[in-house]
Amino acid sequence: MTYNGDQPNDSETSDTRDDGDAWDNFDWDAVSDGPAPVSHEEDDEPASAGEWVSQGGVLHWEEPEGTPEDIASDLRREANSQWAGETLTLPLGAPDTLRIRAVRAWLARERMLENEAMGVLLLERRQQGVDSDKDAERARQTPGDDHPLDIALAEHQAALAEYESLLESLDEVGMKHGPASALVEYHFLLGDRIATLAAAPEAPADFAESHLYMTIERTPATTPVTPRSQAEWDGRAGAVLQTRRRVERMTAPEEEE
Repeated sequence: MTYNGDQPNDSETSDTRDDGDAWDNFDWDAVSDGPAPVSHEEDDEPASAGEWVSQGGVLHWEEPEGTPEDIASDLRREANSQWAGETLTLPLGAPDTLRIRAVRAWLARERMLENEAMGVLLLERRQQGVDSDKDAERARQTPGDDHPLDIALAEHQAALAEYESLLESLDEVGMKHGPASALVEYHFLLGDRIATLAAAPEAPADFAESHLYMTIERTPATTPVTPRSQAEWDGRAGAVLQTRRRVERMTAPEEEE
């Protein structure tokens, strides 16, 4: 998910963990075997889909019969639902609460995918013996010589931390401003986050102009930019830029032709 100029909190949010702690901190329970796992007990009865219903000119979403009222609070289920889909299109008149749900479910899905990517890298690293005590100690002493798997893992860890922070921020914005203006305020928050990323030494020179249409004074580097720090920046930037695009898609006034 390396930033390529078209894609994708600050150092406090990334909190990239030491290589020796990667296994301890990895969330194995969040690993999914597929985009929409289905219990074998439900194979005989396919789940019914919800539907859009208009009552008195007001559009709302009607869940299948028997669906819990707090279904949207189950982030793991939301991450595997249609609400998290990249191609999800909301009809004109869709309520603000459902636009927020579509962003929130997508964030949960991206967090899950980053976790799965970390799992693959951790397994590969263990198979190659990169996570031995000797290698971990050498990596700490010579951070510029990190193994490529460690660099890739650092990027996914940073992206995962960013998505977690963005999920929390969305909930906070929603509680503070209410559904009607939550995504507008959230878009402003994402703009501020992009500005912070643009000021980092790892940011490309044209990052602010490309994504904020303005120039931003860069923070002088107190330490050299390393492959690891660049990978962490790429992970964070990718997560924030993709999240902003998701918000813009879910709040578009009408479908693109």
